Amino acid sequence: MTFYEKILQELEQAEQSLSTVYEYAFRFTDEALFEWDENGAVCTLTYGAAQKRIEAASFALHERLSALAPGTPVGLYLPNGPDWVIAFWAILRCGFRPLLLNTLAPAATVEQCLMDAGATFLIGNRAFSGAKTVSPEELTAANGGDWCDWADEILLCTSGTTGAPRLIAFDGKAVCAQIRNSGYVLHENRSIASFYHGHLKLLAFLPFYHVFGLSAVLLWFSCFGRTLVLLPSLSPEAIARTCQKHEVTHIFALPVFWNAVADGIVRAAKRTGQAEKLEKALRLSLRLLSGPFRKAGQWICRNLIFRSVQQQALGRAVRFCITGGGAIREDTMRIVNGIGYPLYNGYGMTEIGIACVELRKSAKFRLLGSIGRLFPSMEQKIEDGELWVRGRTCYTAQYRNGVRLPHDPMEWFNTHDCVELRADGYLYFAGRSDDMINGENGERISPAAIESLFGCPLAQNVAAIELPNAQGGSGVALVVEPKQYNAYALKNLSEALYRKNDGLPRTYRVSKILFSREPLPLALTQKVQNSEVRRRILAGTLPVFELPRGSEPVEAAYSRGMEELLPKVIALFSEVTGIASVTPDSHFQYDLGGDSLQYFSLLERVRDTFGVTIDAASAPDLSTPRAVAAYLLKESE
Repeated sequence: MTFYEKILQELEQAEQSLSTVYEYAFRFTDEALFEWDENGAVCTLTYGAAQKRIEAASFALHERLSALAPGTPVGLYLPNGPDWVIAFWAILRCGFRPLLLNTLAPAATVEQCLMDAGATFLIGNRAFSGAKTVSPEELTAANGGDWCDWADEILLCTSGTTGAPRLIAFDGKAVCAQIRNSGYVLHENRSIASFYHGHLKLLAFLPFYHVFGLSAVLLWFSCFGRTLVLLPSLSPEAIARTCQKHEVTHIFALPVFWNAVADGIVRAAKRTGQAEKLEKALRLSLRLLSGPFRKAGQWICRNLIFRSVQQQALGRAVRFCITGGGAIREDTMRIVNGIGYPLYNGYGMTEIGIACVELRKSAKFRLLGSIGRLFPSMEQKIEDGELWVRGRTCYTAQYRNGVRLPHDPMEWFNTHDCVELRADGYLYFAGRSDDMINGENGERISPAAIESLFGCPLAQNVAAIELPNAQGGSGVALVVEPKQYNAYALKNLSEALYRKNDGLPRTYRVSKILFSREPLPLALTQKVQNSEVRRRILAGTLPVFELPRGSEPVEAAYSRGMEELLPKVIALFSEVTGIASVTPDSHFQYDLGGDSLQYFSLLERVRDTFGVTIDAASAPDLSTPRAVAAYLLKESE
C-alpha cells in the first residue's frame, strides 16, 4: 500500500466532515504548505506554522463575530495565498460557513452573492455594500487563544458563463468524497504521484474559490502534505520563471493557460526559424509517447528532443498536468503533450465538483479529446445527448435570497452538457446544450468545437456565433479578438483563418470572419460569453469589421503596419527615457541614454501595449523604435 493509499483508506474510515479534512491537511507539520519568492529569496510557510496562525485567527474571528448565529455564511474575498487558507479554516472553526467569492467579479456580482447567502461580514481587503469587512491583518495579528466550534459546509459561486452566478454548497461528506476521488486517479495513473529531485510541487494557478482550484489543488494536495507554489503575477514571464525556479512538478490550469504555453512555443520556433524542425520533432515525440515503450519515449523527449524547449517553457520538472473548465484546442493538446508535458483533459462543474479526467497513459488517447470516465463516486445517464449525474460528490444545498435550500445529491442532476459516450466507456464533451448552433450543413454543433479548430497564436480570443445573413436566414460567424491590430498582423491573421476555414468539413465551416475592435466579453472563468458577443453585435455596441480575402498585397500591408506601429513605439521609447525628440532610428542607449533597468521597463510597456512578449536574451539588438516595430511585425506572421 502506498503512502497516498494509506491516507485515503484512513480518511474513508474517519468521520466524513470538514473538521476531519482539516485534521488530515495539517498532520505534516514540518512540510512546506506554500513556497514563493520575496525580494529574490525563496520563502516558505510550513503546515505547522500555518496551523498556529489558523488557531490564533479562529480566536480573533470568534471575538469579532460573536454576535453572529452559528452557521451564518461569511464571505472570503482574497487571492490565493496564506491569508486565504488561514481565513478559510478560521471561518469553519468558528462555526461559520465560508462563502468563496471571485476576486475577478464586478462589485455588483459580489454584493449579489453576499445578499443571496445572507452574509453580512466578509474577510478581505475591499469593502462592499451590505457587508462589514474584516481585514486579514485583524486575524493574523492575534496572539494566543483558540476557538473551535466546527461548521460543516462550504459555499461556492458558479462561474456565471450562462447568466448570473448561483450559490452552491457542499457539506463535509461531499468534500471528503471529492478528496477520495484522488485515489481513483492514482489507481488509474500513478504518474500523478511523480516526484522530481525528491519533491512534488503544485503551481497554485487556479484560484481557490473555483471548484477546480479548491478540490483538485488545495484539498487534494494539502491532505498529502504537498507544497503549493504561489505566483507573483499572472504574466507569462512570471509563470515561466516561477515554474523554472521552484521546479514545479504539477500544473492544473484552464485551457487559456495551456493555449498560451503552446502559442509561446510556436512563436519561439518561428522567431528562430525552427518551425519545420519543431513539427518534425513533435511527430517523432508523439510516436514515442504513444508506442509500447512510453517510459523510454518520455525520457528521450525530456532529455534529448525537447530539453531546451522545456527549459524555456515551464522548466524540466513538470511531471503531471490537467486542463479543465472548458474546451481546449486540438493543436494545444498536441504541442504540450508532444514536448513531454503529460497533459490530461478533465471535466467538472461547480454543482458536481471534479467529475472525470482522461487518465490513459498513451499520448494518442489524450489527443482524442476524451474527458475520461466518470469517477466512481457518481453515476451517469445520457438523455437526448445531455449528461445527467448523481452521487455523493454532488452539491448538497443551494442559497437564494438568504435562504438555504437543501438538495439531495442522489437526485439526478442535468448538467446541460452535451456528451458522447463511446463503446469503450469514455466520454467526449461536445458543448453546452443551450449554446449549440446550426453548422453550415444544418447540423447542430457546439461553438466550442468550431472555436477549437480556429486556434491561432495571433488571436487573443474567438467566438463562434449565429448571425442573420442577407438571405433572411442565419449563418455561423467567427468573431475574433486579434492580439495585434496593425495592418500586417490583421492580414496575416485573416489569411490564416481563411486557410483553416477552407480545410474544414462543411459542418465546422464558418460563413464569415469578423474582427472585434474591442476585447470580447469574458465570463468569470475567462471563457468568452458567446451569447453576450451575439447580443452586442446585433445591438451595435460591439464594433466589428471584415477583411475581405486578398484585399491588400502583403508588401503594402507590411508598409502600412510599420507606419501604424512606429509612432506608438516611438512614444514608448520617449516615455521610458524621458527624451522627447526620439526618431525611428534613435538608439536606446547611445542616443537616448537608456540603462538596463529602463530597457526592461520598455519591454514591459511593449508587452502591455501590444500583447507581445520580447525575450531580451534572444533579441538583444532591439535598440531602436524601427527594430522593435519590425520585431512586432515579424511576431504577427
